[in-house]
Amino acid sequence: MGQGDAMTLTAAKGLGWTLAGALLAAGCASSGPTDNPAARRMSWISYVSGDDLRSACRSDGPERYRLVFNADYNQHVRTYDLTADPADGGAVLEARVIQATDLARMDASDPLANLRGVTAQTKLTAPQFLAFIASLTESGAFDGVPDRLRLRSNGIYWLVNGCHGGRWFFSAYPYPDHRFVDVRFAEPLAALDGTGVPFPTLPAPGTQSDPPRDDPGATFQLDVDANGVIGPTHLFGPWTLAGR
Repeated sequence: MGQGDAMTLTAAKGLGWTLAGALLAAGCASSGPTDNPAARRMSWISYVSGDDLRSACRSDGPERYRLVFNADYNQHVRTYDLTADPADGGAVLEARVIQATDLARMDASDPLANLRGVTAQTKLTAPQFLAFIASLTESGAFDGVPDRLRLRSNGIYWLVNGCHGGRWFFSAYPYPDHRFVDVRFAEPLAALDGTGVPFPTLPAPGTQSDPPRDDPGATFQLDVDANGVIGPTHLFGPWTLAGR
């Protein structure tokens, strides 16, 4: 579902953005986190935009939250999907880390293992869940994005969205902006992560470079504001091939 009249995942001359990569990332509608590498890439923009959470958000439904940490889309991405459990007041956290494929560690019996990423599920108690929601509140997650932002795929940022109190919300935290530095949810999220994969070391502010023109990975940019990703987030319906 588009949220504007112009697609913002466009090629940027001199910056190395590839239109093919943008179209690929915005191909299909997301139905949630997936272990299928092809489905993940084809529905990535829809996933980070929270299309599925937004369409299902209602006051009588469970609260759901999605946090995405991007440290260059082709190098290191972490996703967190948190779903409330009304039965006990807690929640279930599904964490996933996707890193650049390391051929030296590739398992011949499962060559797509690295592309699927490392996953872990963690059960949060009611107090843990309430504390985490408080960290989102303290980080201004429910206040939206103060200004329109342009986020490059090789950049570093958090994207946070979900269904809170029956209302959908969206927020973004680009590095090294003060919003990124001041987030309160990163530390407790790392403690609950469960994947065993450490966060990458961040470059010094101002030292990030544009991807090379011959970068084989998908490169794109996202324009976002308080209403989410600006422009169409997918061109087709949900991914329909077998495999979650």
